[in-house]
Amino acid sequence: MPPLPPRDRALLHFLDSRAHLAQGPGEALTQQGTARALDMNRTHITRVLKPLVDQGLLEARKGRLEGGERKLTYYVLTPLGLSKAKEIVAIIGEERLEVVQGGRRTSMTVAQALASFPGTGTLQAADAIGGGLKPTSAGGRLIDSRTDLSLRHFHGRGEQLAKASAFIASEALVLAVYANHGYGSSTFLRKVAVDLFPGPVLWHDLATDGGADALGARLQSFAAKLGLEGLAGLREEPALICLDNYRDVGEAVVDMLMELIAQLSGGRSKLAVAMREETPSYERFYLRPDVVAGKVAEVHLHRFDEATAKKMIGEDIDDEAFQLIYMLTRGQPLALAAVRDGDEEELRRLRLSEEVRFLMYLRTRRKGK
Repeated sequence: MPPLPPRDRALLHFLDSRAHLAQGPGEALTQQGTARALDMNRTHITRVLKPLVDQGLLEARKGRLEGGERKLTYYVLTPLGLSKAKEIVAIIGEERLEVVQGGRRTSMTVAQALASFPGTGTLQAADAIGGGLKPTSAGGRLIDSRTDLSLRHFHGRGEQLAKASAFIASEALVLAVYANHGYGSSTFLRKVAVDLFPGPVLWHDLATDGGADALGARLQSFAAKLGLEGLAGLREEPALICLDNYRDVGEAVVDMLMELIAQLSGGRSKLAVAMREETPSYERFYLRPDVVAGKVAEVHLHRFDEATAKKMIGEDIDDEAFQLIYMLTRGQPLALAAVRDGDEEELRRLRLSEEVRFLMYLRTRRKGK
């Protein structure tokens, strides 16, 4: 069977992405998200989407994406488009592919693969016809992490999230997220890994396993879980390697990351690292020319503005109390979260005892009380 044309692949992508409408439209429904899913240049994706809109198969809408602040255009299947997408699934259902798991290959039809692995998308299965499919588990894509990556709250950072989305869609290899302690680099990196990046993710916390040997072992294990042979195979996998708490690392880790970048260069995997602003130059694994050349994208996180901080604390906070809270916390996200949650112990790690007592009082003041 010849490869599906871009129009049919786009319909399958929107069929797979309907779940993104459950809690509001997600980035997968935009031109950028579609271009990434179809492995096309964003400047060419309109040639695919416009005819689908003209034919009544897609509807273009305007709205704010989850976590975003600006209104963007996103697309959804019309009833006619949904019917057409299901027709395509039925047509390819009897085509055969090989499921690759744990080094074993099992031949089955597309319909059998979709039934056996509910987390696998129809576009992913269609693209594997005549080749190998690495199925996604029923719980979703592979996220290999020893840390709980769930986010209870995420506020603001619209501009920085836009840069991260552009990084994911670009040819850049490295995303470096810089922040001082308590300003949310780990939280931001989680948002990128879980909500923005669509493929498999490896999350490695250098504060827990900071040695080069530990990192090397995690990379090899991650590749094996994807059915790949080492880093050579990982290079061609659209995966994201996330390194959290990159600070005070040894020379061996710096050397290893420089070697990793060289090995992954030109491939499909990407590296995202949460770093401290004060990271010295000798502990950075890339150079300024790499940024200028577009190989590395940098994001810098600073204090929350007042509007974002107020959303975080709660809009019903007394205005005068909020101004004092904002002044005392200096807009630091970690301190603001501790105030919001009444976490006095965490706050004492960040502020003087006198300030903590005052902050704990201020958080109780509400408008009209």
